[in-house]
Amino acid sequence: MAPSTRIKDIEAQINSLQSRKRKLEDRRKEQIITILSRCGANSVPDDILAGAILDAVKAFTHNDPRITQWQQTGTKILKPGRGKKKMPASA
Repeated sequence: MAPSTRIKDIEAQINSLQSRKRKLEDRRKEQIITILSRCGANSVPDDILAGAILDAVKAFTHNDPRITQWQQTGTKILKPGRGKKKMPASA
């Protein structure tokens, strides 16, 4: 493979990875917005929300025991179909 072709292939891979990274970041942002909405955080003032998030990040990085409880509660909120009513069976 010629060096110029190899460089073009590598540049194409870099572009593809950068595009994938942007898509994953956008998806993560959408997930965070959904989480905040489901938790009712839209009504919490920004400074309080930011402080709580910083506290959660600190707790996570220091293996705080509260993480286990938060994880269990969070899993319940994130379950697929949460909040959807079951359709009654046809008679």
